[in-house]
Amino acid sequence: MAGCKVVKASMDTSVTNLLNYSTQYGDAATTFVTAFKAAIETMEGDAKDALLEFFETNIEGLVTKDIPGAVKGLSELLKANAQNFDDVDGQLANSIRGNGGGNGGN
Repeated sequence: MAGCKVVKASMDTSVTNLLNYSTQYGDAATTFVTAFKAAIETMEGDAKDALLEFFETNIEGLVTKDIPGAVKGLSELLKANAQNFDDVDGQLANSIRGNGGGNGGN
């Protein structure tokens, strides 16, 4: 089995970066939606209506909510995992020191 090492400070930095990316992506997505709708605004006809319907049904929520939400969710998962590893490290250290409720070498 492969070993596992988590450097909490590095993970915390990565989590912060991912949270920032999710916000930046959300902002960019909003700009994209506005630009797309402006680009097709002067179109006329059933094709425009179909394109707008397709965009609003299949694309808009994906880019403005789903993807930023997924990035944020992954950052929260990483944060929880890093904290769990940190907690386990502390628990192991306490156990080794005899503070973990075991027999402590007695």
